Amino acid sequence: MASTDEEPTPRAQRMIATCHTDPATCPVSGIPFTGTYYAAPEPPLYRGVCMGCEQPITDLVPVTS
Repeated sequence: MASTDEEPTPRAQRMIATCHTDPATCPVSGIPFTGTYYAAPEPPLYRGVCMGCEQPITDLVPVTS
């Protein structure tokens, strides 16, 4: 097997996401939900977008079994 300098791509991760935008503008602010997130090509490694207000979600926590 040939070696490469490329890092292996991280696998998908189940995470709990919580939007923390203003509750007056986001109907799901503060409500955690679980989803599968895939690694991004650049930092932050895992990221999401709120489906209630379309703002980036910065509170992503891995699901522990």
